[in-house]
Amino acid sequence: MYLHFIALDNYQERDFVMERTNGMVGFLFLYFESPCNLLINGDNYSISKPSAVLINTNTPFKYFPTGAEYVDNYLHFEVEDSISFIEELTFPCNFPFQISNDKSINRLLEHILEEDNPENKYSRKTIELLIRLLMIKVGEEWESLQQKHETLPHYEELLNIRNQITSSPYKNWKVDELAEQAHLSYAYFQVLYKKAFGISCINDVINTKVAHAKELLISTNLPVNQIAIELGYNDVYHFIRQFKKNTGLTPGAFRKKNTY
Repeated sequence: MYLHFIALDNYQERDFVMERTNGMVGFLFLYFESPCNLLINGDNYSISKPSAVLINTNTPFKYFPTGAEYVDNYLHFEVEDSISFIEELTFPCNFPFQISNDKSINRLLEHILEEDNPENKYSRKTIELLIRLLMIKVGEEWESLQQKHETLPHYEELLNIRNQITSSPYKNWKVDELAEQAHLSYAYFQVLYKKAFGISCINDVINTKVAHAKELLISTNLPVNQIAIELGYNDVYHFIRQFKKNTGLTPGAFRKKNTY
């Protein structure tokens, strides 16, 4: 096993965008301490903190903040036999999920960073053992999350609604209508949604719209008012205010800073 790079408490500005269209050689473990939007192989995920993902070698990905700041920890490493390594995992690659026991994950990452010393002849072996232990701990978090979801009332209905939100950012989603769709009261729906995904439904809607707006601003020449319409806003100034609140920049300033 070979450690390429590790960074803890990696802070970035609100307009930060990381993209690897061809992925990376080796595995990338990301531990998100801030909300963000993550695209892996074309699948879009709205990330709540704290969350983790292990991205497999040569897998295209892109992520950027949806909140006021962005902080993560990341670990880039290679293994000699990636097939055997994946078979030993008890959680899926390329699929982000929430972490509850963040202290043990952080401690292991700190320990890996401390052992990253080329002058120590045992460094490589120690780091390999620590990374394998890290994967075991992440697997424990995955299993705990599955048990939680099995016992959370109406989880399947909530997950279906969240998938609708993230896949259709152009719709004018209303929380009361979504609660009715789930056959739940407005208040109970909001409580269960926050328990299930670590974020309120309305903030999930806003973050999804802002994330899609970033994509359109970077990848198209659509004017800002047209993007607002595309995302279901009746008032372009309301869209601009929401975008700036989430990113710290107006849509026009964001486009200028991220296009060349």
